[in-house]
Amino acid sequence: LDERSGMLHFPYFVDEEEENPGPQPLGQGLTEYVLRTGQSLLASPEVFADLEEKGEVVSIGPPSIDWLGVPLKIGGRVIGVLTVQSYTEGVRYTEEEKNVLTFIAEQVAMAIERKRATYALSQSEKQIRALIEAIPASIYFKDTEGRNIVINRAYEKLVGKERKDMIGKTDTEILPPTLAEECRKSDQKVLQTGKTYQGEEGLLHQNGEMTFFETTKSPILDENGDIVGLVGVSRDITERKKTEEALEESEERYRDLVEKAGIAILIDDRGGNFKYVNKRYAQLFGYSEEELESQSIHSVVHPDDIDMVLRYHNKRIQGKKAPSRYEFKGVKKDGTPIYLEVDAKAIKRGKRVVGTRSYIWDITARKMAEERLKASLLEKEVLLREIHHRVKNNLQIISSLLNLQSRYIQDEPSLDMFQESRQRVRSMALVHEKLYRSEDMARIDFCEYLKSLASHLFMSYGVNSASVELDVDVNGVYLDINTSIPCGLIVNELVSNSLKHAFSGREKGKIRIVLQPENKNKFKLVVSDDGVGLPRSLDVLNTDSLGLQLVTMLVEQLQGTLSIERNHGTSFEIVFQGAFK
Repeated sequence: LDERSGMLHFPYFVDEEEENPGPQPLGQGLTEYVLRTGQSLLASPEVFADLEEKGEVVSIGPPSIDWLGVPLKIGGRVIGVLTVQSYTEGVRYTEEEKNVLTFIAEQVAMAIERKRATYALSQSEKQIRALIEAIPASIYFKDTEGRNIVINRAYEKLVGKERKDMIGKTDTEILPPTLAEECRKSDQKVLQTGKTYQGEEGLLHQNGEMTFFETTKSPILDENGDIVGLVGVSRDITERKKTEEALEESEERYRDLVEKAGIAILIDDRGGNFKYVNKRYAQLFGYSEEELESQSIHSVVHPDDIDMVLRYHNKRIQGKKAPSRYEFKGVKKDGTPIYLEVDAKAIKRGKRVVGTRSYIWDITARKMAEERLKASLLEKEVLLREIHHRVKNNLQIISSLLNLQSRYIQDEPSLDMFQESRQRVRSMALVHEKLYRSEDMARIDFCEYLKSLASHLFMSYGVNSASVELDVDVNGVYLDINTSIPCGLIVNELVSNSLKHAFSGREKGKIRIVLQPENKNKFKLVVSDDGVGLPRSLDVLNTDSLGLQLVTMLVEQLQGTLSIERNHGTSFEIVFQGAFK
């Protein structure tokens, strides 16, 4: 019976009535009945008829007079049936033949079992040998005397000798003396203690190259538990050793570089606990490296900045955006504050952030210098504001003196001249006033300046803003003091001229001031009115008017150009180089 396929085979079949039927599925014949019940059967025609009537069997093949079958058993398991049958009336079977056939069946079953066991052992040995040969590691079996019994191809390659030259020999006969002695000692340890041995060994080849291998040796026990040998597995780890040595060398170079570079380095975990600090980091905070092994971020960050540092750290751990480089205040072991700059990066294993690596620089000296510089700048700013304030006050005194002096002047031309001089002084004082009131001491908002200047001029000349409209078109223009004063004087002269002469005999008028940036840091200043206009015979460059002479001189001071339009009033256009926009 083939248990895997469930087919019934007839390896030995002799019958005078029919030929060997070959493999066939199990049916309900007498043979199958014995297989099913596991009992011997002597089936006379009467017994067969009774079994057939009960539905246990059916008739298969030519009818026989007697049929005798006994099971082939191995360990209580039925593996087949041994049968004989008679087609002759005078040839009948009895219990005696049944007993004889049972005895024969037992012997046949034992023979089959031995053959099966021998075959299975042979197949197992082949499979084990094939497996041993296929394994890339070196495998060998030794007896209690240390002689090689079995070795694989990998072991041949490792040692550099053929199998026939190593079987039956000890390590002393095939390996270099030093390695052979190491192997002998580890063999004896396994054979004497019965415990598994693990270690690393090295083999120097004739070409001078060294092969390193990792070896595991285990005892071989017989059925009684006695040690009869050992099995060894040696795996070539030469490449791993070279990689480890290269890594150690690289780490040593990196460590040496890091220490000599003077950069403090910290590696911490997700909770901010220190996992590694270098010597410079320990020196920075006044600790020993050993002391910092049990510390965390809280130990070295000043209370003023701990919330910020922890917030950035937690964001980085969570994979969120956080500044990688920033400044914070630290604290040394003795409590001394220290200013630091850090460059922090997340450390990942796969997709998970497991900690951070930080590079830290001491910027205390720089911060202290910055503080001193800020204090110095603040002091200079205060001083500069005071200077502008005093200049403005002095100019205001001059303006007041001119005003007082003008009260003693009786002729109109001289009085106008004093008044004009006073307005010029006022325009310069206004620049200094704007500067000391401004947050930016280097420049002023020229739009605000022009509005203040024009408003003062309208008031000085007693002009009603309802009769003369003022339009100031200056947006986002800032000028330094060297540009603001001449520009202010020019506007003062031109607006004053318009207020005095442009609208004689008229109830309404308009003055327009425009200052706009041009290309290449140039500005265009336009002061115009819709009044009676300048006489066409008037040459601005050759005139007795002090005001127009002053305008011409100030344009030259600005290295600018001046052009005049006389249509529908008068328009002065000045283009000059500006310092700020």
